[in-house]
Amino acid sequence: FAFHDIRTPFFATAYRGNIDHAHDVKFPLIVKPQSEDGSIGIDAEAVVNGIKELMERVEYVQNEFDSPALIEEYIEGREIYAACLGSYENTEVLPLVELDLSQLPEGTPKIASRDVKFARNSRVYKVTKSQVADDLDEETTQKLSETALAAYRAVKLRDYGRIDMRLTPTGDVYVIEANPNPWLSSKHEFAMAAKKSGRNYTQLIGEIVDIAVERTRARSRSNGS
Repeated sequence: FAFHDIRTPFFATAYRGNIDHAHDVKFPLIVKPQSEDGSIGIDAEAVVNGIKELMERVEYVQNEFDSPALIEEYIEGREIYAACLGSYENTEVLPLVELDLSQLPEGTPKIASRDVKFARNSRVYKVTKSQVADDLDEETTQKLSETALAAYRAVKLRDYGRIDMRLTPTGDVYVIEANPNPWLSSKHEFAMAAKKSGRNYTQLIGEIVDIAVERTRARSRSNGS
């Protein structure tokens, strides 16, 4: 599975009149701050369907966050997370987890907005949930896992990380984010995947520490220390 086979959304960046783009983009698009984390700056209005909405959203991001706006092709589909453990040479992809966005109110974009993640009293928070993606067939599971592994290696993540993907209705897989520091809370997706793989939370954290220690020792040995 070659790195060049990894699909990602087409994207561009815009800041104070300067536009840098890797490909031509087409609507719908999702617009977000380039350097924020935890879905900061992402809400229902982040998905735009025309030039006027795009310009307004770019201006909002620039003014609100003093940041370039990252403009990405919006990929409709299921949001699948792949937790990865290990070094470049020896990486395990844990069971896949889905952030189920299917119950969001009609007309609301199926995205992991700030409210979906953190606004506990909001409707969108209450109707979304993460769960092990047990309903995927073997071929699709393999395709998602291989894509996640290729992305993990392509961006040289180490010890642990999470690859976020979109699975389209036609079965195409797009990598939307490589996350080097995913949430390790015992109740969230990474721990959920570890539990499905047979690890309890203590074992998961211990394994991450052991992998990091071994990597550090190996580097010291290679440096002759």
